[in-house]
Amino acid sequence: MSEKQESKYILVKNFYLDYINKNDLQGGELLPSEAEAAKVFKFSRDTIRRGLNELEKEGYLERERGKGTFFIKPKKKLKEKKIAVITTYVSNYIFPSIISGIEEEVSSRHYTLTFASTKNDPERERELLGKIIDSEVEGLIIEPAKSAVKPNLDLYRELDEKEIPFVMINAMYKELEPSYVIMDDCKGAYIAAKYLLQLGHQRIAGIFKKDDLQGVYRKKGFIKALREYKISLNDVLIGEYNTGDTESYTYYFTEEILKQKDRITAVLCYNEEMAMKVIDVIYNNDLKIPDDISLLTFDDSVLATTGGLRLTTIRHPKKELGKKAAQQLFNMINFTTHKPTYIYEPELVVRSSCKEI
Repeated sequence: MSEKQESKYILVKNFYLDYINKNDLQGGELLPSEAEAAKVFKFSRDTIRRGLNELEKEGYLERERGKGTFFIKPKKKLKEKKIAVITTYVSNYIFPSIISGIEEEVSSRHYTLTFASTKNDPERERELLGKIIDSEVEGLIIEPAKSAVKPNLDLYRELDEKEIPFVMINAMYKELEPSYVIMDDCKGAYIAAKYLLQLGHQRIAGIFKKDDLQGVYRKKGFIKALREYKISLNDVLIGEYNTGDTESYTYYFTEEILKQKDRITAVLCYNEEMAMKVIDVIYNNDLKIPDDISLLTFDDSVLATTGGLRLTTIRHPKKELGKKAAQQLFNMINFTTHKPTYIYEPELVVRSSCKEI
């Protein structure tokens, strides 16, 4: 039987378990009929019966011919099944969309979600991973902190040893051979830089985060495109910053590149949060986008279309990435020891912040 067919009867089980919990049933109450469940899911009666058979075996219900299906209060409380989600940030930028995708996928299943953020701090990540290892969670979705440094490999390995399934998002550690959902950041930056080169730009600056693998791969793709077009790296200005230096470094670097005698004509930014700071410096120097400087960035967040300037960008899958990560985690929990992986192809979204020269 395929995983897709298997998941149908599990959805039925979770439907009845949700009904029991939400209605705080105490035992003896009539549960929705097979016909009612079939209408909810549009599944065959055989699939509905399979879900009910599993619950009957587990001691949650009994069926009486001509009367219906009744809840039996289990001797011990239903175990709460928990999924943990840890991201570098939670409440801003693209993260609410990622979390929304996770929640949407989990909503039809009998699980409790817990959320935490590391603020891209390895020590905070270590603390949270320790709690996950010591707690009873069914699985974990995590965006690693300072992924270029890989600070907590030992705890990720301990998750594997304790058979706690986890899916890495936005970055992954090859040493672990984990399940992951990421975008091809190297290819994304290659496409972005190539687009600027095709517009005629040769004096290009790139600003990248160096303590996250996303930044490392974006820089790699940027340089790959330049070399393909035989652009000397001496004619290119590359800035790299750590998480804690984002604001100060971005302002400093942008001021410096604008002072160059042979001024750059385009900038590729690590993401749109950082691009907002670059834009401020460009405007403060009485320059215009894209008339004086073209600007290309990553993520296609709400910032890309806020205000009068509409940014050309590499789109991040956001909500879709969250949904895919949750799907892969549940596959690992329910069906297999295989660690599924998925890489999103980057997509260039052309708007008005770049022009041909």
